[in-house]
Amino acid sequence: MSSLTAYPRTACTRPGRTTREARRRGRALFGALLTLVLSLSAVTLGAAPASASDAYNSITSASAANTDWMSRVADGTSLSWLSVPGTHDSLALCGERDPRTGNCGGVATSITQTQENHGFSAKTLTTQFRAGIRALDIRVRLDKGDEGLKFTIHHGAAYQYANFTDVLNATRDFLRAEPGETVLLHLKAECDGGAFGCEDAEGFGTDEWRKKVFDSYLNGRSYTGKGDETTEATAWRDLFWAPSVTGSSQADRVPTLGEVRGKVVLMGYRATRGNIYDGYGIRQPYPAGGSNKEYVQDEYEVSTISDIAGKWEKVRAHLRRTNGTWDASRPGEKEYPYQPGALYINYTSGTGGGAHPYTVAGGTPTATGVNSFLRQCLRGDNGRCPEFHPGRGDKFGGRTGLDRLGVVMMDFPGGKLIDDIIGRNQTGGSTLRVMVVGDSMTQGHEGDYTWRYRLWQWFRDQRVPVDFVGPYTGTRPQDEPSAPQPPRLQGEPEPAPGPPRTSGDYARDAEDFDSDHFAVWGRQAAQDKTQIKEQVARYKPDLMLVGLGFNDMGWFVSDASGTLSSMKTLVDEARAVEPNLKFALANVPQRTKIDGRDDLIAKTTEYNRLLADAVPRWHTSTSPVALVDWRGAYDCAPAGCPAAYDGLHPNAVGEYQIAGAFGSTLHKEFHLGSSAPGFPTTAPPRPSGTPGNVRAVAADSGIVVTWDEVFGAYGYEVRSRPAGAPGWSTTRAFGNRLDSTWITEGQTWEYQVRADGGGTMSEWSGTVSATAHPKTAPGPVGIVTRPTPTGIDVAWGAPTGPYTDTIDRYGVITYDLDTPGAFIETIGTRDKALHFGNLKPGHRYAVAIQTWNKAGGGLPAAGRPVLVGAGTPSAPTGLKVVSTDPTTVQLNWTGSAQAAGYRVWIRNINDGSPSRAEETIAQGTNHGVAFLYPGVWNYEFCVTAVNGALESGKSHCVVAPRPAGS
Repeated sequence: MSSLTAYPRTACTRPGRTTREARRRGRALFGALLTLVLSLSAVTLGAAPASASDAYNSITSASAANTDWMSRVADGTSLSWLSVPGTHDSLALCGERDPRTGNCGGVATSITQTQENHGFSAKTLTTQFRAGIRALDIRVRLDKGDEGLKFTIHHGAAYQYANFTDVLNATRDFLRAEPGETVLLHLKAECDGGAFGCEDAEGFGTDEWRKKVFDSYLNGRSYTGKGDETTEATAWRDLFWAPSVTGSSQADRVPTLGEVRGKVVLMGYRATRGNIYDGYGIRQPYPAGGSNKEYVQDEYEVSTISDIAGKWEKVRAHLRRTNGTWDASRPGEKEYPYQPGALYINYTSGTGGGAHPYTVAGGTPTATGVNSFLRQCLRGDNGRCPEFHPGRGDKFGGRTGLDRLGVVMMDFPGGKLIDDIIGRNQTGGSTLRVMVVGDSMTQGHEGDYTWRYRLWQWFRDQRVPVDFVGPYTGTRPQDEPSAPQPPRLQGEPEPAPGPPRTSGDYARDAEDFDSDHFAVWGRQAAQDKTQIKEQVARYKPDLMLVGLGFNDMGWFVSDASGTLSSMKTLVDEARAVEPNLKFALANVPQRTKIDGRDDLIAKTTEYNRLLADAVPRWHTSTSPVALVDWRGAYDCAPAGCPAAYDGLHPNAVGEYQIAGAFGSTLHKEFHLGSSAPGFPTTAPPRPSGTPGNVRAVAADSGIVVTWDEVFGAYGYEVRSRPAGAPGWSTTRAFGNRLDSTWITEGQTWEYQVRADGGGTMSEWSGTVSATAHPKTAPGPVGIVTRPTPTGIDVAWGAPTGPYTDTIDRYGVITYDLDTPGAFIETIGTRDKALHFGNLKPGHRYAVAIQTWNKAGGGLPAAGRPVLVGAGTPSAPTGLKVVSTDPTTVQLNWTGSAQAAGYRVWIRNINDGSPSRAEETIAQGTNHGVAFLYPGVWNYEFCVTAVNGALESGKSHCVVAPRPAGS
């Protein structure tokens, strides 16, 4: 609430800064001027104060149990769910003080005072805390005194005989005595330098200095008033909840009570004219640079006693907004969405020329005060607030019940009213500790909301106190840009895996939430069953949500029954530590079909059947186990997957679906929440900006292309071409770098980049180019490949020429030509021969060898493909030659069962030359040959079948026919 009336401007310094006579003259002048102003303005003085009542001016009658009322509320309770009694202008006790008696009185006090006076120097706060008050409204003036630049407490021009250090001391002492409590602080710079207000110390009445002085309290450095010179002072930062006092950003979320016990939460720091400073407070109710009227009701102007009822209606309307209730006769109320996670502040205070603070709060013999209105509303007396009580009429709609009041900032609160507000809070019970165990679909990728976030929102909206637990907090970030690394040498131990990558952020507009988890990209049940005991012992969950199994079957770790066995072991190991642990185990979703992986579809179906049969057997009365139907809720199948961005991982809609599956099970089987989740079926597309700062630079390895990372991109597409070529080749990159290494000297290449937003692609970037001057070595020579029963033997000769003097190793590359989507495998060696084992008999493998020197990996040289487990192939048969034009032929033949490929032999029948074949290997049983001058009819063609170095004899040879008209 702003200054309540017009006061003559005054410096209003603290006691000790002026002489007693000067202070007496100042107070006399202030009172005389105030009386003059009031008379000239024809202001009607308010009625005499009402008698104390249960609702008004009886703070000491509050229950003694209120001293530690928050300690009986579960840790996981969000501050947004609470009903918190607070005081408006918490230390406005005096307008004019009699220098002889020390008592406050007169017209100035009747207009200025908003709270019962239980002692200056913030002693009144101790009484308020004991009564259950947990929200303060402190107004400060920046003063320059003996201790430098400090805050003194004011209401308008009236000094309140306390300073900010008094407030901090009183609050600290209370929280030390009652560490289960928290105090919510609303801070406001009071002096705007207006004609009838106070002004800050000369030369320091700026927003910059008001923030710097507040920071000086936090940091323990007191400004002397001589520029930025400081001296050591008490540091108060540890008293505050850290996210609310960063000085650089506001807290992104409303914390839970457990996070802030024993701390002061700075709700917001307001400037003199109502602006909100950035860097302090909680963004939702006090957004920096914006308006907080949506969440904060502070309509304080009450001109006359007859307007008190109007003020009450504003308080009542804000209660409806807080609880998702609406009055059809009030425009806009029905349309306002219920926000259970939002924190609301409701000021019951008011003042005006004809209604002083005590009148608005306590009423008169003919007018009910706001405090009494509020108590009647809470108790349902006199038909007050029918919208929150049984039997309400059709005029009202939305939710029923007055579940929460938010933060209620009052003048002269009565003890029983404080009791009634505190009584609205849910006490007893405990916070449910939840551990989420999963893989990439649960951890999520940078920029995702994740289904964990959507489930947290459901818990919050259902007012279920939860504490998510686990060793990690983030999503998986994008890959770090790095140069290609040499292949690991054969026989060299695999490097120990690094820590999981869990530093990724969530969607930009996601609230800061309780994101602790035990979910890791690529994780298997077979892995977690050996780690779960340690995690349960450390974090002591009450409930475990498990989404594992896909990677076990997808990566050939186990079949359906083996995966079920791993899941059972995980449950047993967790129970060994926490015998009463509850489990919600999810089945495994299908994904879009991968060529050659029909086995995965069958394994998933079988595992889900086995798990559904096993869950009732694993269930016990002390450690219940419930099945979560992820597969049924998630819109993903081999034929298509609208719920995923890549055929498996959830998009924004899919995240809702998975959260819905878990939430429905938790509601039905564990009776959590008043209703099962209801989630949207559509979501806006994921934003994906075009990569910027794209650069292509020649390097010793070839050409390196880099660009600025696009937040939330699932990867990037980079297209390239030789300069001037008509078509592009596209490559995928998972980080913001691509290395073009298989290129030759003097080639100029062009590049463009775009970001993949999962279902949406950004625009292509502008074109960049570079000319390659690689210093890599050429591939080896004389490559010989031979099949073995389960692998390939490869030998080769060392290359010669430039840059071969720094060769460190060779990389032998194989690729399974008969497995769709197979991965390229590379083994390193410093020898010139290698056996590549554990391959699939009957499968064809392509083979190539790459040299690695100090510049990197060079352009590979190809060897002949190999059919593992086969011998020398028989010669092809049925060769046919079709002349498609005078210089081009198409060959077709019947292949050999043991062939890995074929060589085409060509002989000019007119010059007596022998038949010759290139080392180019045809993979199929057809092949085209062009540029046969002076005409195809001058050439004879034969074919041999090869299996590495093993080669058949030639097929019968055929001369190409002369095309008609040639």
